[in-house]
Formats: sequence, structure tokens, C-alpha cells
Amino acid sequence: MTASPVTASTSLFKGGPSLIDLMLDVGELRLTVTGPRMLFEKLVLVTTLSALDGCTVARLRDVAGLLEGTVHCGLIGVQRAEITVVTHRSGGRLEIGLGPASMYQSELVLRTRTGESFRRWATRLSDDPTRAFLAALHAETATGHLEHGHGAPSEHGPESEHDHGGGQHGGHP
Repeated sequence: MTASPVTASTSLFKGGPSLIDLMLDVGELRLTVTGPRMLFEKLVLVTTLSALDGCTVARLRDVAGLLEGTVHCGLIGVQRAEITVVTHRSGGRLEIGLGPASMYQSELVLRTRTGESFRRWATRLSDDPTRAFLAALHAETATGHLEHGHGAPSEHGPESEHDHGGGQHGGHP
């Protein structure tokens, strides 16, 4: 187990970069997130590798198990970051939660469980560790403001009168 004591820090904010390079020789990433689940829904692993290169759902699950994260919020305290692999017809994707929507700002601290660098961790995605590829986290933009019921579509549909009171919101046209 190779320890990487170095930490990299970055911020996610409206108008800022939404791609976080994982090909770094650090074992810990600290991401300050403005508007968790309001401006940014989650982080999604993006890579130029395909399933033919070894980046299969099973491989994504293996590498997801080697990550751990905590979300630090002033209001809620510290909680475990949700790290999941979501499957779909064309494969899967690794997603990392950013914490509760009730915070203006939070900090996500992401580490490899093995103590290795994120660059070394990312090479596990491929059958060929010498292959050059991109691995990054993409900050997925939130689709709606959860406080006002615009997050996930309801049983009445995403823009129903039931959710918006006949097209008015909070008494405003």
C-alpha cells in the first residue's frame, strides 16, 4: 500500500469548471461545493475507456469499493458520501453524492481506501495499465431547485399543475 499524503483542493461553483481531473498523484481530494443538490446534483466519473478496454460495470463496482468520502456541512455535520454504480442498458456509471440540499456550501473529502494516488486508482479501470486515457469527475448540474419541488419528477409529471399550484409559485405569477 503506497500512501499519498498530498491533498488536492478545488471548488465547484456556478460558472466555474465542472470537470475534475483524477489523473493526479494525490490520495485525497477536497472539493468545496457551492449549492450541493441545488446547483450541482452529483459527481459522475467520465473516462475515455469503454467496456472493451475493461471499464465494465463489474470493474466500476470494484473501483467504487476502493473509494470513500465524507461530506462536511455546517448545519448537518459530517456524513458519509454516497458512492454508487448505476447500471443502464449501455453499461454503468459511477456517481458520488454531494450531500444534502439544505446547505449553501459543503465540502466533499474523497479518498482511496488503499492510500494510493487517484492516478493509480484510475488505472484499475483499464485492462492495460500503460494505456493513456482520461479519467475525471464531472459535476452534473442539478435539474431543479429541490426546496420548491422541482427536483425529481412527481407521479403527476415534472411540470404538473399539482406541483405548481396551477402555474403560480408562492403567490407569484
